Formats: sequence, C-alpha cells, structure tokens
Amino acid sequence: MLAMDEGVVEEWLSEFKTLPDTAVSSYAASLKDKGSLVPALYKVIRENYSDLLEPVCHQLFEFYRSGEPCLQRFTLQFLPELVWSYLSVTAARDPHCSGCIEALLLGIYNLMRIKYTCININKPQ
Repeated sequence: MLAMDEGVVEEWLSEFKTLPDTAVSSYAASLKDKGSLVPALYKVIRENYSDLLEPVCHQLFEFYRSGEPCLQRFTLQFLPELVWSYLSVTAARDPHCSGCIEALLLGIYNLMRIKYTCININKPQ
C-alpha cells in the first residue's frame, strides 16, 4: 500500500473520533467529496494483512451503527468487497486475517435483522 493511501486512511480514522455529535450529519455529507478515500479503503480491505484493516472495520461498523443514513450507505458500498475478502481468506483456511471482517459482517447483519424483525403473533411480546 502506498504511503499516501495510508495517510488518507489514517486521517479518516482520526477525523470521526474527534467529531461532536452535532457535526456527524455534515461530516457524513462531506464523505462523498473525498475522492481518494474510497479507493484507499478498498486497498486496505483487499490487503488482508494490512495493519489498518482492523481499525477500518471498526470504523465502518461505528458508521453503520450510528444510524445516520449517509454513514450507513458509505459502509454498505464496501459490503461486496468485504464479503469477497472474507470468502477468499476463509477458502485459503487462514482465519487469523478474517476476524475483524467477520465481526463487521456479523454486526451489520445483526443490526439489519433487528431493524426488520417481523412481529410473531404466536409469541407474547
């Protein structure tokens, strides 16, 4: 990974942590203007041995969990690449690299499942 891409990702990781709650929606809207960020994040996800993979997965989960629609869409754009990376690591039988990706995918699944749970009238609520 290029040092420039690494710098872009590290800056992105530190930005969100320092934001006050009132600035989250404006930050979410500004993410689409950062042209070099998305390709750099794809490179991190593709390189399973990157030191940045775990913090990136954690940040993407925080984005999804925030409930802000723009941040959720930002996270979901990486879903196909995350699934591909997880499946390729699993097929190679190298589970040490896939832990953070697996946790992110399970977290997104669980949050989506809670959001769209159907009411069962046979069970008391």
